[in-house]
Amino acid sequence: MTDKYKLTKKLWNESNSEIIQRSKAKYDRKNPIWSFRITPELLEWLNQERWNDGDSNPETNSALVIRKLNKLMKLENEGY
Repeated sequence: MTDKYKLTKKLWNESNSEIIQRSKAKYDRKNPIWSFRITPELLEWLNQERWNDGDSNPETNSALVIRKLNKLMKLENEGY
């Protein structure tokens, strides 16, 4: 980004802070952030369950949790 663009953006943001706050609040309502505290036992189990990709890189935390939640959803739909 050029310095002129950065300055223009900064000035627009400063003069339209209410619009930015409303837009951010609307976005946050549609896309809430979930957080939870994980127990050491659960963290150890998740690390044992973590897969490696083709390059031997470990699965990301989000990919691991989503994979496990999908498996749970499938089991619940099957009646377990």
